[in-house]
Amino acid sequence: MNSESEESWYKRSGITDLAEFYRTKFVSDEVLDSHYFKALDRFDMRFARTMWVFDNVRSGSDVLDLGCGAGMLALLKRKEVTLYGIDLSDECARAAKTNGYDFTFTGELNRLPFEDHTFDYVVSLDVFGHIEFSDKDHVIAEIKRVLRPGGITLHGIECTNHNLRPPMNEMTDDELRRFVAVDGHVGLEEEQETAQRFQRFFKNVAFEPRYTLCLTSDEFIKQADEYGLPFDADLLEYLRGLSFRERRAFDIAMGYVFGKISELNIQLPKAGFYVLIKASDSKLGPFYNEHRDRTTLLQPATTYGASLDRRVDVKFDDGWYEPNVLPPVARWMSRKAKVSFQSQSIGGISFDLTTHIPDLRAKPLAVELTINGQLRHAISLYRYGWLNWRIGIPPSVVDDGKIEIEFSVNRTWQPRPSGNAEGGRDDREISIAVCNLEMMSDEL
Repeated sequence: MNSESEESWYKRSGITDLAEFYRTKFVSDEVLDSHYFKALDRFDMRFARTMWVFDNVRSGSDVLDLGCGAGMLALLKRKEVTLYGIDLSDECARAAKTNGYDFTFTGELNRLPFEDHTFDYVVSLDVFGHIEFSDKDHVIAEIKRVLRPGGITLHGIECTNHNLRPPMNEMTDDELRRFVAVDGHVGLEEEQETAQRFQRFFKNVAFEPRYTLCLTSDEFIKQADEYGLPFDADLLEYLRGLSFRERRAFDIAMGYVFGKISELNIQLPKAGFYVLIKASDSKLGPFYNEHRDRTTLLQPATTYGASLDRRVDVKFDDGWYEPNVLPPVARWMSRKAKVSFQSQSIGGISFDLTTHIPDLRAKPLAVELTINGQLRHAISLYRYGWLNWRIGIPPSVVDDGKIEIEFSVNRTWQPRPSGNAEGGRDDREISIAVCNLEMMSDEL
């Protein structure tokens, strides 16, 4: 390993502006703000590592997210933590702040801009595989410095298997460039090597191989296509043919199994793929679910205003897709989508909508709005841009405070059914995007 730490693998692979490289890799318009998190996503494989951290962090604590990216740990705000983030990319740090982090910083992980003993937890997901070998110990030393006595550090770390994948110093320049270009990995070690690094700094270290069984549908394909992992050809063919909603169902199933493995404390074999690390100078509690409390994910908020977009008690059904920053923050829908909530006093609703559907002037998009089963309004969209729609809700329509609003349209489209030069695959069946959904006290 010493021979690999003598030179920068980023420079050898042609990456001269590391911050720009990570900005283009990891900044997106994804909305990770905890107010928008759907309870069902606790089972989504994409959030499996986030949920491991969520269930291990004490409510009300101070948490630092190393290499925060766009803010995958924003969900921790549901546990009233004070959440800090630091990233090499200024744009990533700004994205995390937008997604609800209390404080974000731009800087090097081996020179953290914090006083000694500042945090109860220091956490990272998918970061150590991007740290060059010569810097890893410096980063762990900084983690130890900023942790409070008894503090805990939690990490999800990409790994390798030396028997299956050649070390970087045996790759040709072309092989190295292709390898690093996929995810930016320049510091992959085996599970036990990673654990041994932490053991040099912390008295108590626990680690568990993960992702031996469960991957997202996209990750199965990427690992096969980009890294050459030998998955069954017919499985890969099947995964490539799944629609957006079928991939979503697959990822929910994978995430559910991932969570059950944790709950049942099932020991997985070494995989050379990924490892979870938990370390402290104090005695460690359970590796999984040490502070599990998901009530804030499942129970409605006790206070809220007129806005329905971010109320955790408002249900957006599966006709809606995850929120995106268009801007503003909005939800795309398919052909039909419902919003359900409770209100004892409501005069109407107000919202903004838009569409990107092609050929709008030639074929206007018909939009209907049904409230508690009664068709109340219908319009045709024939031009692009945001439209504000204000609709009265008479008391006769409201049933014991229960309100269900259904949007429906006459057609949908797929932005990028197979991917193109402008971006990756987007085969969602989408129609309109809706945002700024608010209750009005007076009926129109």
